[in-house]
Amino acid sequence: MDLTKEIKKLLVDKDMNATQLAEKIGTTQSNLSKKMANGTYSVTDLEKIAEALDMLLEINFKTDDRTEV
Repeated sequence: MDLTKEIKKLLVDKDMNATQLAEKIGTTQSNLSKKMANGTYSVTDLEKIAEALDMLLEINFKTDDRTEV
């Protein structure tokens, strides 16, 4: 799963752009763009993004065969 692609899809669904998201999560558009380009999100970043998009964040660990633990 590519997190950036998923976040971009959610932005479209929520009729929001990256600048608006950055403002809602308390960062700059430049900083958010760097994270999106590199895919370098902390759990805190993802929690803030989920909250800003009125979504729930769920993180799962899976085995190599994709079975949930």
